[in-house]
Amino acid sequence: MVTPKKQDLTTEIARPSQTGLRSVWQWRPLASMTPAMVADVLRRAAQGDAHDFLLAADDIREKDMHYRAVLQTRTLAVAGLPIDIQPWDDSPAAKKAADLVQDAVRESDLSVLITHLMDAVAKGYAVAEIVWETSGDVWYPRQILPREAHWFTFDRDTGQLLRLVDGTMDGAEIPSYRMIVHAPPVAAGIPLLGGVARSALWAWVFKSFAMRDWARFCELFGQPIRVGKYHQGASPEDVAVLKQAAFSLGSDAAAVIPQEMVLDLIESGSKSASADLYHQLIDYLDRQVSKAVLGQTMTTDSGASGSLAQAKVHQEVRRELLEADARALAATLTRDLIAPIVRLNLGEYAPLPILRLIVEDPEDLTALADHVVKLTQVGMPIPQWWVREKFGIPEAKDGEPVLGAGLVPALGAHKGRPYGRSAHAQGASDALDALVEEATGDWDAQLAPAADAVQTLLDEAAARGATAAEILDILAAHLPDLPIDALAERLARAQFAARLAGVHGRESA
Repeated sequence: MVTPKKQDLTTEIARPSQTGLRSVWQWRPLASMTPAMVADVLRRAAQGDAHDFLLAADDIREKDMHYRAVLQTRTLAVAGLPIDIQPWDDSPAAKKAADLVQDAVRESDLSVLITHLMDAVAKGYAVAEIVWETSGDVWYPRQILPREAHWFTFDRDTGQLLRLVDGTMDGAEIPSYRMIVHAPPVAAGIPLLGGVARSALWAWVFKSFAMRDWARFCELFGQPIRVGKYHQGASPEDVAVLKQAAFSLGSDAAAVIPQEMVLDLIESGSKSASADLYHQLIDYLDRQVSKAVLGQTMTTDSGASGSLAQAKVHQEVRRELLEADARALAATLTRDLIAPIVRLNLGEYAPLPILRLIVEDPEDLTALADHVVKLTQVGMPIPQWWVREKFGIPEAKDGEPVLGAGLVPALGAHKGRPYGRSAHAQGASDALDALVEEATGDWDAQLAPAADAVQTLLDEAAARGATAAEILDILAAHLPDLPIDALAERLARAQFAARLAGVHGRESA
């Protein structure tokens, strides 16, 4: 690439024009493609002339609703991921670079940029142009503009170096720091050969023929065959009247003919088998397109034989594809957006921040709630803020009505609170509080054996490098073996005393 002058970074170099080579208005001569046309378009694209292929990729996305839907599904899955920018390390230089990047892209909607760059899935590559602006000594992207893929070409030697279409065979060189070029990794390393539109074009041309024939079939056999009969001595004028009546009956369902003439309506035989043939062909082609774009079919077409196990496998395939797209886009944004920001402002040797598109694991909240209940029952202290964050539960405001608590609050935290009891129940508060104080007087000693056993399990799991989910499973598995007999007996006695106090008004048992 050409090394730019900083003052040249503020002007657009791939600006569209109405009459130039880069016009936003395109006449597409590919409205009715044939297999021969598809073969020719793909052959020329494989040799470096991709103009018609790129237009055809836009054309079929516009016409084929299934192809458009699966592309949109894959695109929006990535565009909706949270973006995280962190320093390379703990050094002041790395933190300064991360703060600079965060400030520089704060006003940019990176999800819109990612949506455009995901067009590379279909075409093999996608391009956006950065228009820079300076404020004092700080350079930052003023605009990030999506550009049409057919405004660019690739060098003839490697097929990997992007160049700007300018009317010449090789195109013009592009200065550094100007273009964000996303090209998903492909086996051959040549972006023009990696777009799924190369496969979708074949599916579309066969599907278009099937849909055209199906429409003709519906038009022809959707109505009964009309047969007009006239007597041997009928004049040409009589025949013309009968013919007009037969044609009119198809659209108007009414006709007037002489009494001597006959107009029969003949229903054809079973047409379901022929109609099903078209439907099966189109459905088959749609499934192949789903496989090409999403890697599987069950997230778009479950079919009649889908099972839970199959659905999970297909969902895993889709997730692996999402993770691969996220990694590829993070690498592209780091190379073509973050690196220029850092290099222009902090020099060539400043550490680059780490950008990630976070693919979060869906949590099983039901299982987590079960673990929380079990761990709370054995006395493990779990912070309320962590539980609220996991389940998305806001903190209740003072005096706000709340649902009944399923877990007993930490013993001793009730002091000075009525626990939601009505005024007529306050009279028994002193007796119950006395029972609680008596039951929890040696709480630490009663809980110590179980707490020590839990701490030992935690230490062993941490030494093995177990994850949080694995630790919860380990604790749940060892719950029956925890030494809580003395604690259980003490709690049973306390519960019995509390029941006596509540039923008979006694303060002790």
